[in-house]
Amino acid sequence: MRRRLLPSSCFLAFVAAAACTASRAPAPPVENPRQVVAQVAGSNITLEDVDHRAGGKLQRLRDEEYQARHQALEEIIAERLVEKEAASRGLTTEALLKAEVEAKVPLPTPAEVKGIYEQNRASAGGRSLEQVAPLIERSLRQQRLAERAGQFRDELKARAAVKVSLEAPRTPLEIPADAPVLGPAGAPVTIVEYLDYQCPFCHRVQGVVDDVMSRYPGRVRFVHREFLLGKPRSLAAARAARCAGEQGKFWEYHRDLLVRPGDMGDEDLQRRAQAMGLEGGKFGACVASDRFDAAINRASESGTELGIAATPTFFINGRRLVGVHPVGEFRELIDSELRKSS
Repeated sequence: MRRRLLPSSCFLAFVAAAACTASRAPAPPVENPRQVVAQVAGSNITLEDVDHRAGGKLQRLRDEEYQARHQALEEIIAERLVEKEAASRGLTTEALLKAEVEAKVPLPTPAEVKGIYEQNRASAGGRSLEQVAPLIERSLRQQRLAERAGQFRDELKARAAVKVSLEAPRTPLEIPADAPVLGPAGAPVTIVEYLDYQCPFCHRVQGVVDDVMSRYPGRVRFVHREFLLGKPRSLAAARAARCAGEQGKFWEYHRDLLVRPGDMGDEDLQRRAQAMGLEGGKFGACVASDRFDAAINRASESGTELGIAATPTFFINGRRLVGVHPVGEFRELIDSELRKSS
């Protein structure tokens, strides 16, 4: 077992311990899709039949396998780069990380803590600022440590000219005509996001999406797909965004739901519409109807068929990315796709 580069959790996911194994598992046998795996009443069931039925689940497993390998690869790369940089400076890895990560992340200010509290007062469960301030401080500190760790990792990788040839599996996706789309149809990179407006992780990742869309104008097409988690206001919020789209404000309303706190009740949804200058009667009648339910449900069903189990789930030119990831990871994937298209 290799020792950890850091004794505490302050460096978060930047580097982790890598374990050595005593033996290597044998390679899996090559599968023949025409292999007969069962016979029923004289008819054959082939492996291809089974894979077709289990398509989404198998794709998710392949993606999970890739993510596990990719994470392990990134950890190994990070460890070796940190060890090399520390040696070049005559430092221990612990001293290097303390200087480059911990020392460069200031503690949250009282004003910042108060601002976060005010933005999330509805979810504080009636607790006062004084009661939750330590939790907010710790969360902000950990978030910023993770961001700085990622920046330092990227700095080291850029200087070392790291090349990664591990290929991610790709999921073929169909984009229906009624799916909300932002960006040109001919963009070399298509990002599809499956989300639920009541998913807190979808809220957290919106800043990353904003960064991506501003950084790659004309080169990224962004597609919205609903994946309802069955929360109390999941469907109502999805309807509201689609109804705003009837008046040409889908993306403005969509983003507002993700970045501005609110309970997404009927009054909240109507207030958002009014603030954007939408015609209130038309919007209210649309939200009260089920005219977009079929499209929303089709989007959710397509996510289930793809094996989606959590939101947000992104597909970047078919490469699956689940959950909240730093903007650097999105840029890496997008830049890789742009290089392939050039």
